[in-house]
Amino acid sequence: MHIPLLARLFLMLLTMLIPAAAVAGVNTLDELEKVYGDKACMTCHEKVHGEWQKSLHSKSVVHVLGGLRNFITFGLTRDWKKPVDKANLMRCMHCHAPLLEHASESLMADIGALIVAAFDGKEGAKKELSRLNVNCIVCHNTAAIVETNLRGQPKPGVYYGPTGKTTPAHGTEKSAAITTSAFCSRCHWLYTPPDGDTLYCNTLYGSYQDAYRSSGGAATCQDCHMKSKGRGHTFPGAYEPEMVREGISMDLHATGAILQPGKGIKTAVIIVGLMNNAGHRIPDG
Repeated sequence: MHIPLLARLFLMLLTMLIPAAAVAGVNTLDELEKVYGDKACMTCHEKVHGEWQKSLHSKSVVHVLGGLRNFITFGLTRDWKKPVDKANLMRCMHCHAPLLEHASESLMADIGALIVAAFDGKEGAKKELSRLNVNCIVCHNTAAIVETNLRGQPKPGVYYGPTGKTTPAHGTEKSAAITTSAFCSRCHWLYTPPDGDTLYCNTLYGSYQDAYRSSGGAATCQDCHMKSKGRGHTFPGAYEPEMVREGISMDLHATGAILQPGKGIKTAVIIVGLMNNAGHRIPDG
């Protein structure tokens, strides 16, 4: 069904320009999705939204159900005797569902229960959790500025991009940081929660800096995972065979030989070499 341009813009204004501070501490997934969901973005950015839906960013919670369930069941509950509350769940959700920073304690308790239920195959639990992800608002607003010490926090209702092209639908601002690998480091590196701990779930950005950039590499994460071959917002990774073929090359040498002269045992010496062509260690998260 065709939606007139003015109606589309009006819908965008209604659903996207609510100040973040005004809806902090939301109590249900319905409330969270209404304010911070991706559906409004689709009306004007259909192509990009379609690409994002194919990415693991759109499945950033349900894709790692096993790890999240183990963190809750065996880590928090059994071994550490800590509550399944917002402070502890955000140790994972800071990256896997950043918009839960706006959730209430009651909603976070519900999320914890849903994770366990979804892993156990309870009907409907996984579908509910699929509403949590790393969506447009995460990258283009809440996490859009990495140099917060210099520029402050992102402004409510303003969406940051590489061009800052204006639109009547919402506020826009240019962000040079969003085109850099440092932007991706927010989640694809170490995380230090408020209690000062250091979580080593992911060290891609560290190996990118230490092994690739220090050796003269110039490509950014976006160059390989977005710009190359028009990948856009699909952000393919090691789960895509094409990315594996680009990131790893193989060299094989086979030589025939005879073992134990006199007995004539024929054999072969095979040497396989794997070369890492990526800008970071393989494998990693």
